Amino acid sequence: MTPFESRVMVCDACLRASCWYGEFMCDDARSAGLTVLTVGDLIKLGSEHEDNWSDEKMMRVYGNANRNFNP
Repeated sequence: MTPFESRVMVCDACLRASCWYGEFMCDDARSAGLTVLTVGDLIKLGSEHEDNWSDEKMMRVYGNANRNFNP
């Protein structure tokens, strides 16, 4: 898997990891679910800084940087 194929859980309303992680929540966050996007998709969207889905952030949020989760 290339870095661009790595998966990240994001808010399904705004498609931002920072919202799903509870840091910068969108207006629809309370009723939103989650979806999984690739890092490549998030880069194309350009809606937040790449630090929001870095391995370091994944370690803080999930306790590991394993991106093989199933929502």
